[in-house]
Parts: sequence; structure tokens; C-alpha cells
Amino acid sequence: MKKILSLFIITIVILSAALVPAGAINCNGYIDTFYSECYILLCTDNDEVLFSKDINKQTKPASLTKIVTACVILNEIHDLQQTVTVPTEALDELIGTDSSSAGLRVGETYTVYDLLCCLLIPSANDAATTLAIFLTGSDRQAFVDKMNAIAEELGCENTHFTNVHGLDDDDHYTTAADMAKFLQYAMKFDEFREISSMATYRLPASETRKERTIRTTNYTIVGSYRDYYNKYIDGGKTGYTKEAGQCLAVHATNNGYNYIAVAMNGPKYDIDEDGYEENGAFVDCKNMLDFAFRKLRLVSIADASRIVGEVPVKYGKGADYVTLSPSGKGFSLMPSGVDAGSLLIKVVESSVPDHVTAPVKKGDVICKGKVYYADEPIADIDLVASTDIRRSMLSYLGTAIVNIFSSPAFKLIVILIVAALITLTVMNRKGLIKHKKDVYNTVDYNTYFKDGKGRKGKK
Repeated sequence: MKKILSLFIITIVILSAALVPAGAINCNGYIDTFYSECYILLCTDNDEVLFSKDINKQTKPASLTKIVTACVILNEIHDLQQTVTVPTEALDELIGTDSSSAGLRVGETYTVYDLLCCLLIPSANDAATTLAIFLTGSDRQAFVDKMNAIAEELGCENTHFTNVHGLDDDDHYTTAADMAKFLQYAMKFDEFREISSMATYRLPASETRKERTIRTTNYTIVGSYRDYYNKYIDGGKTGYTKEAGQCLAVHATNNGYNYIAVAMNGPKYDIDEDGYEENGAFVDCKNMLDFAFRKLRLVSIADASRIVGEVPVKYGKGADYVTLSPSGKGFSLMPSGVDAGSLLIKVVESSVPDHVTAPVKKGDVICKGKVYYADEPIADIDLVASTDIRRSMLSYLGTAIVNIFSSPAFKLIVILIVAALITLTVMNRKGLIKHKKDVYNTVDYNTYFKDGKGRKGKK
């Protein structure tokens, strides 16, 4: 039953996205406090942004970078069971950076899948450099170019990458909005979804040590971390550097609703005064997702049976006006308790024509409308004719005749004809027009018959 309900909701959301352009209620006021500098909650079903702050501000992504690093690997390498030997240079370049790592050792051999687990679960920088060298060798820029190509493909104009791990660099930056796009892209890979939802992973034994367990840095998927845990989160990535602050990007799904929450440059702060500092980015993402799953529901915002205005119609049979209604049933995510009666649809006056000309078909787009909730616009819609209006031929022909006789062209023709007649009359009276006399050839009767050209009569 849950699967059927999920499919139904997904279908409704997809249809509503086609009928109503993206727009949504601003939910910021429903959560008392946010801790991160930039954050966004995006419904990926119809691209509604529900919570947002400084989502296009360029900021450092820290290890959220590894989402894109993983995407490059998953795009380029299809056999994830290929083995990779950890090279010396992969570790040497991280010396002195105090990087997060999986403790990889030179000469150890793992599969690409194992290294992706190291990359995404404990956020290992040594796994990032090892994978980059495996794909593009010593040409690190070639790998980074592939990362920037993904950014360009997704339209992330405020993003630029210079490395594969996310260590701070002035030219290495992104935004919360762009990071939501990257995570949405990454979640299309089954392996990314699978790995990034793991709390732990048993890393196989290598040439130098036994099998061991690596653990996630993403406490929002660990039930024992009650301040952060959300059971609907099914993938994501953490990040932290001194300049980037606490960062998190996660995907969550339940009953057909799908969300991405991103929080960047969050603090470590003793929020509940229990003597322990909480991760502000984790708290922000949890709060946004908790609110979305508990409080937001699909609401019809554009009922086609609702009349919202009218426009004059010319040549209408029995109708001087055509009434306007929304183009179809559109839906948007709204707080529980809000229904269609709480929404207002206004005609966009600048889009309204002076009139329409019959015949008019039901469903013809006439102008634009806006949907408002609490005086805030939440969606743009098309307003269409709510009924058919046939053309009145008598009215049309009568108007056409009147228009012909009243047209400047017709008046000019009449004036020219009258002027020509007057001119001819005046010229005739003054004898200026010479009349040609009829001229006949005469034949002498006697000569005619004498020449044998005729006969006088029968004998």
C-alpha cells in the first residue's frame, strides 16, 4: 500500500510541476533559529525551495567537494571491482595538511568500490588523491577539469574546483544552491546512494593489515546521535575546514516526498547548554527535514473550476465576456492546515489583453495569474478561457461592414471617386472634353454597280 501511495504522490507532483511553474511558500519563519550561514531545503520532486538563506553566496565547500569527486569516478569507471594500489604521491601531497583520512598505506591494494567507501564514509582525503591518480595519473588538473565540467553541465555558474578533496583554496568555492544540484546528480548513481547511506563499512584486509571497520562522519544517519538523526536520510556527505566551517548535504525520502537539505559554514555551538558543542549544520538540516516531513503536504493551488476574472470578447454569440480560470489543478507543498481556501489567485494585469475575438475555445490561454499565500507570491500560473464562446456571424458581418465603410482606405476611395466625377463634369461643361464625331464612308451607287461590285437586279 505504501508503494502505491508513493507512486501516486510522485505522479501528482510530476504533473503539478508541469502545470505550475516552480514556486513555494517561504518556510523560514516556521523554525525559530538557524545556525549556518547558508542553507537550503529543496523538494526535488518539483524544485520547490522551501527554506533558504544566501543560497547563491560563494563559500568554501570543504569535503562536500568529494560528492563531485565521486561523481567523476562513477561516470568514468564502470567496473568498481578493479583494484588500485595506493601510490606514494597520493599520501605525500597531504603531508602537513592535517587531513581526514582512512589511514591508507603505500602499496596497499583495494578495489575502486572500497576506495569510494573510504572517500564518502570517513571522508578520507587519501582516498580522494588515490582515486584521482588512478583515473588521470599525475595530471591532477585533468581530473579537476572533469569536476568543473560536471558543474558546467548542471548550470552551476557560482562553482569552481581546484582540488579533489576540499582543502581550503581561494579559487575553490561553490554555493548551497549548487551543492544541492550536485547531490541531486550524485543520488542518481546507485553506488553513491548505497555507500553514502552506510554508517560503517568493513574494509577488506590488505597486504599489510587485517580487515577493519571505517565509520561515517555523517551522524544524521546514526540513530544514537539523537540531536542529529533523521530516519529518512538515505545519502549525503559532510565537510569541515577552519574556513568552510561545518557543512552538510543530505538527501531524504518518505512516502513519495524527496528533499535535499544543505547547510554550509555552520558553527560548533552548545545549543542546548548541556556542556557539549553541537554541529550547527547537522542541526539545521535535521530541523528542516523534520519540519518538511511532519508539516508539509501537497495542496491544490490552481483548481480549474475556480473563476478568477474576465476579459471582454468581440463577436461572441450571447456573450460579451469570457471568464478566466486556472489552466489545471496545480499542487504545491504547504504547511498542514492550509487549503485552497487560504490561497488567493490574482490576475497579472499587465498580461491581460484589451479583448479576445470569438470564437474562443475552453482552455485557450488568455493571460497570466499569480497564486498568493499570506500576501506572498508562491507560484505563477496560466489563466485560460473557462468556456467555449462561438462567433456571432451577424455581429461579425455587421461589424465588418461598418469597419469597411468607416475605414480610412474606404473613405479615401470614395473621396477620389467623387473628386473624379466632379472634375469630369466641370471639364465637360467647359468644353474641355472633345467629343469625337461619327465618320462614315460614302459610296456612289452608279459607280458601285458599274465597276461590277454589285448588281442592279435580276433579269
